Amino acid sequence: MILAVLLTAVGYVYLQTTPPAPKLATLMPSGALLYLESPDFAHLLRDWDASKVKADWLQSANYSVFSRSNLFAKLQDVYGQYGQAAGYLPDLDSILGIAGTQSALALYGIRDVEFLYLSRIRESDFMKSQLWAVRNRFEQREAGGVSFYLRTDAASKRTVAFTFTRGFLLLGTRDDLVAQALELMAGEKNSGIASDRWYRDATAAASNPGELRLVMNLESLVKSVYFRSYWIQRNAAVVRRYSAGVADIARADGNITERRAFIGAPDAPHPQGEGSVSDLLALVPPGAGLYKASLESDSGNAAALVVQKLIAPEPQRTRDERYAPAAVTVDGTNGSEGDLETRIDEQPLPPDPGLSDSLAAVRAVVEKTGVRGLLLVQSSSLASGTFVQTPSVVVFQGGGNWDHDAVRTAFTTAAGKLWSTSQLGAGWTTDGSAPQLDRLDGLATLVFANRGSLLFISNDARLLQSVLARSGAAAPGTSYTYAAGFRHALEFANYERVMTALDFSSAPATGQILFSDTSAGAPAFFSGNIASLGHALAKLNEVSVTEEKRGDVTVQIVKYQMTR
Repeated sequence: MILAVLLTAVGYVYLQTTPPAPKLATLMPSGALLYLESPDFAHLLRDWDASKVKADWLQSANYSVFSRSNLFAKLQDVYGQYGQAAGYLPDLDSILGIAGTQSALALYGIRDVEFLYLSRIRESDFMKSQLWAVRNRFEQREAGGVSFYLRTDAASKRTVAFTFTRGFLLLGTRDDLVAQALELMAGEKNSGIASDRWYRDATAAASNPGELRLVMNLESLVKSVYFRSYWIQRNAAVVRRYSAGVADIARADGNITERRAFIGAPDAPHPQGEGSVSDLLALVPPGAGLYKASLESDSGNAAALVVQKLIAPEPQRTRDERYAPAAVTVDGTNGSEGDLETRIDEQPLPPDPGLSDSLAAVRAVVEKTGVRGLLLVQSSSLASGTFVQTPSVVVFQGGGNWDHDAVRTAFTTAAGKLWSTSQLGAGWTTDGSAPQLDRLDGLATLVFANRGSLLFISNDARLLQSVLARSGAAAPGTSYTYAAGFRHALEFANYERVMTALDFSSAPATGQILFSDTSAGAPAFFSGNIASLGHALAKLNEVSVTEEKRGDVTVQIVKYQMTR
């Protein structure tokens, strides 16, 4: 009798319980490049729509410039063409009308922006949407026992297909994507994204899903010429090291945390050496504006960093050969008489021999001890209340203890020909501060201190003292292979002074260059365009990234700390 009562109770509870929501990746056809998922997409959209960041950015010079870019124009064309196919041009309000809770979007083609969108939405809400209102303009098809609507624009050949079934809206830019999704929902044995290896490997390495999850088919993405053309990071060679990746974003206490996991591609080179930068990360003072700690075993790279940052800074002379030169207008001036004096068969000047000797001297002492990791710390400050200076500290983690006399000799040689003639005027003095520093004075200043396997080098004694004061600080418990951070709130005022000077702008240093006057033409690049983006992100206090290796998985955590 007790067993019968229990079975009856269990059956009643089972009938009253809502069946678990299906995993949306099982309903998406296989072969996507990117898969985006959210447990409450409508909530995220409403938060964005009401945010001050959105309002400020849309009014900024940065957005004004972006809205006139080639990429924006192409996206606008695609947007308009799909609007023609749908019979109306959707705005954010109409998109909110078809945004439900559990939602996913899979991208299948970059050039034509081919995608499939699924969203759990109440039928009564969908019936109020603009998409449902124009359904009579569509023809009907059927797949998986469900009818769906289809419309193709004759001019652009763009297609919009949609349907509503089992509490889900399905919206796609290809009829076959909607048809395959309906077949998957009907239980037919087709392949879904959830069965793709890149999706399975990436999600298996990820933590719990956040408010927004992006799963990346990196192996297929890098094969696309459109990805390589429009990917702003220009680091396809780095992306090729990984076959798949996943990023989860979550918000807590007003801050944003992004957790990433990347799966190493088979036989892909991973040049980063073994070790940890956690001990170096502990040396970063709280007042530093920018820092980067990384594993480094190449003495040439380490020497180049010291020379570039502390001894002989020079502008970068790089040229991107992937872009053709700009076309010359027909009515433009194609030259002048002065060009007749230009020697086109003349060999370029050789590199400065002093710079080569400087690099060789520093590299020799680094090779003698060996290097395993390095830390770069920078902070901006006002000099004489007017000019902005950006002193740096470089810390080498050696393979053994550093030879104090050998370091002195190397820096004397490195700075001698660059700071003075015949190495006169560049002499060593002892800094009486605590802890004691060795100072090389000439046309510039170089100070260093060695503490066992750590070598501290800087062009500013005060900043170096703040780093040395962190010696002995507890390192993070995690063994990081890379760490970096930028304190936006601390540095932006000085950075804006520099950007204003670069543009020869008369704008005040406090710079409220947030709004753009498009009638006056393009805003100044640094003091207008870039500075306005900094103002739009005024709530961002600090952003940091850490990286660690877990077998063939690279885990990154990016934290965006906001001001309260």
